[in-house]
Amino acid sequence: MNSQQTSKSLDVIDRAWATFCDHEEIYKQVTDDITEAVTDICQRQINAGNYDATAPLNEVYNDFEQRHCEPDSPFVTEVLQSDDLIIDTMELGEETVTRELFQRSVEHLVETEQLLYVYNRQQVRSHVAEMARYFALMRQRLTDEAHYKFTPNLVKMVKLDSADRKQPIMGRDREEAARFRRPIRQINEHINDQATEPAWELEDSVGSDWRETIRETMTTMSRFFNEGLPEEFDSLAAYQARAFKELYLDAVTKQGIEDSKSHVVTASTGGGKTEAFLFPTLAYALTAHKAHISGNKAVLTYPRKDLCDNQFERAFEYITEINRLESSLNASFEEAPLTISLQHSSREEVTLDCPHEDCDGTLEVPDSFSETHFECTTTRTHRIEYATVDRGEPADLIVTTQNSLHRRIMDKYGHDAFWEAPYPTKFLVLDEVHIYTDQAGMNVANVVRRFKQGMRKQSRQQSPMLVASSATINNAEDFTSRIFATKNAQRISPRENEQDTLSREHFIFVKATDPRDVRVPLGDSMYKPREEWSDVSQTTATNLSCMIQIAFGFFHTMRKQRAGDRPGLDVNKDRVLGFVDSIDSVSRLGGYVQEAEENGLYKYRFPDALLGERDNNPDCPRELFRGATDDEYDEDAVCESLPPNPNINPCPVYQDGECWWTMQDRELDLEEMNVAIHKSGNTKRAGSDQPAGNNWDQLISTSALEVGFDHASIIGTFQYRAPRNVPGFLQRKGRGGRDAEDEPVTVVVLGSTPTDSYYFHHSNYLSNPRDEHLEIPLDENNRFIRAEHMTASIIDFFNVTDGVNAERLFRGRGVAGPDIDYLRTKFNANQLALRDWLSQTYDIDNDEMNRVINKFDEYLSRLDDHIAPGRDIPYWKFFGRMVEEGGESALSQIDDYIDELEEDR
Repeated sequence: MNSQQTSKSLDVIDRAWATFCDHEEIYKQVTDDITEAVTDICQRQINAGNYDATAPLNEVYNDFEQRHCEPDSPFVTEVLQSDDLIIDTMELGEETVTRELFQRSVEHLVETEQLLYVYNRQQVRSHVAEMARYFALMRQRLTDEAHYKFTPNLVKMVKLDSADRKQPIMGRDREEAARFRRPIRQINEHINDQATEPAWELEDSVGSDWRETIRETMTTMSRFFNEGLPEEFDSLAAYQARAFKELYLDAVTKQGIEDSKSHVVTASTGGGKTEAFLFPTLAYALTAHKAHISGNKAVLTYPRKDLCDNQFERAFEYITEINRLESSLNASFEEAPLTISLQHSSREEVTLDCPHEDCDGTLEVPDSFSETHFECTTTRTHRIEYATVDRGEPADLIVTTQNSLHRRIMDKYGHDAFWEAPYPTKFLVLDEVHIYTDQAGMNVANVVRRFKQGMRKQSRQQSPMLVASSATINNAEDFTSRIFATKNAQRISPRENEQDTLSREHFIFVKATDPRDVRVPLGDSMYKPREEWSDVSQTTATNLSCMIQIAFGFFHTMRKQRAGDRPGLDVNKDRVLGFVDSIDSVSRLGGYVQEAEENGLYKYRFPDALLGERDNNPDCPRELFRGATDDEYDEDAVCESLPPNPNINPCPVYQDGECWWTMQDRELDLEEMNVAIHKSGNTKRAGSDQPAGNNWDQLISTSALEVGFDHASIIGTFQYRAPRNVPGFLQRKGRGGRDAEDEPVTVVVLGSTPTDSYYFHHSNYLSNPRDEHLEIPLDENNRFIRAEHMTASIIDFFNVTDGVNAERLFRGRGVAGPDIDYLRTKFNANQLALRDWLSQTYDIDNDEMNRVINKFDEYLSRLDDHIAPGRDIPYWKFFGRMVEEGGESALSQIDDYIDELEEDR
């Protein structure tokens, strides 16, 4: 081929490449499939014990050819046979053009660090397979005084797996998505049907005007969808549209009370479940406002305070936009169309963005005991009254935890918030319902039964809306009907054709070695026989040691991306979130990893020689490669720009896993990471009491951040030790890679326990669980847990019942503590009513009911007992006095009583 022909061929290839890249969807599918093929080939080798895994390019090309070179494939019809290329492709040869485009695709994937060339550039390895190699060879490096060959290996085995990531399809340009107008039109059509009857509370409040009230609501919601949502929210997912229509219509139209039904919304993590149940809830609350229905409309419950805060902020933004559309941004609490309240123990610490135009201030509750609404820290006149932290305010939406709801049903705040209004709460939502397993599930099931009984007491005609949601639950309908105590449950979820496979996620499972003590020689002892070692360091290789080394190795070797590295990427993808199920281990692990960072242990694995004398890696064998030429940088270098090859440019340090090649041209990997820990609702710097804020690279947490923690920069997660259950693990790994094109990596470090070993050998339960792995157990009728809640139900009865002073029950009159005499009088006077209350709340027999009633009666009698022999003050009066006095005085009196009792013995 002469130079002119060569030039023409290159021109054809260049134009074919440009055409290929212009077809973004085809290009993305091809490159994703190439990466997937490489990873799968490497995965098979790694899981067979070959950690130096590679994928021959000819094998990868064969896979590419099968997937994309059929005559009717988009790659052929839209690229090779496009109008601009078809003649040139025929002249040059379709196979030639195809091979060149394949080769350029591989080179692009290498440039973007998704793949690595290895050996002779005829083989590749995926980045995640390279990380798995490092982890498999991980040692316990503590100092550069000892040669790494004497340090203990920490890893017994490694496994690699990958899985597709699916998300509900959204976007105005997608046929499978739903335009905002669709569910609103369907709702209007349904209520116009003369056979449709209104919900009892609408008929009672507005009578024949109920249809017009709903039309007004739909007009506002239509504007909200088009004007009040973020720009990227330009459509609903099809299942969200169904949820909006079905949940709202069930709420505003007549339902048979005898046909007790609940609902459960399921979708992938980040798939918009919150909006699926929140939008119809807000629409109902707005309808109720227009119908002059006062009181609380919905209770949204969450398992964690952190998640409460997150969802309160989210709901506040939506409520703000609806109130703005209703010209009520500055309305009082009583006049605002929609109101919201946050109720948990640290609610005053929450901050919100000020919604006033051109104001970048922050809303917070003023530092005053009497203030419960939000004010702007920049402009004090920006006071938002429709958002509150007042536990007694009957806000339209109350956001709380199940533990707080348990207390509210019984106390004066719940009396004011729930039981004084003429109409009961309509919506009760249990978000992240998969968390309610074991004792937590039993407790929540009983709290639900108690709250439902309070709702029935206010009005038996009103049908409650009971809604659950979860991303990781299989037996959704059965579990939901059991936790809500309904005959059946309706599931709302994306159908198969309503979801996209966006990208892949990767899992590296690390099995740690058994704990052992190890002697490491130092100084000249390294060159002597073991029996002659005189200078040694004693260390213990534990499961935690493995996690420490993996934690900083994960951060420094993972594939990071900076904002702008790809179209549409506007945040860095460079953070790791780790989970540990022990509060103590969170602190210890965080402190040890931060200490390892400060000691620069990650630098010991840096490939120094490529870019000059860095002197980070003390074991780099520079003398082996002097005089070699690096073909990428065109300079003398110790080693090539490819990972060392045992046959061509052997490097014992790389082969032993002590050179992390992927760090070779990334300065950011030599930056010390900031480690933070999160527990008890606070995020602090590891090893310190200083708050970390958002200044962290790796955050280690308990299960507190398992749900609702959505940080855009997280691209990796890790789990230390076996997870408590599979659904919880899926929630944790779902915290990483929230964007559609992300490819998050999850690392699971498993220890020496039988449970850890079980999960390592059955790792597919975590990476690709079957339906049976996602079933949530629930013993909702556990009689021991139920007995506790039946006792609480007695207090519920007095709190809900008219004519009983709930405040007096709890705080007494004149002295601190409950008024036991008053409680005893009311208890004796309402024996029959209490039995009826308990039988309606629980499905129990008379024997069980009698046991609880008798135990409560016995408890009241025992409160009159003297606190000690010879002391004639009843226990409950002594208790009230101590509460009233409080502080050191009360403690001193109690100590004196104890001393006197011991002297009298």
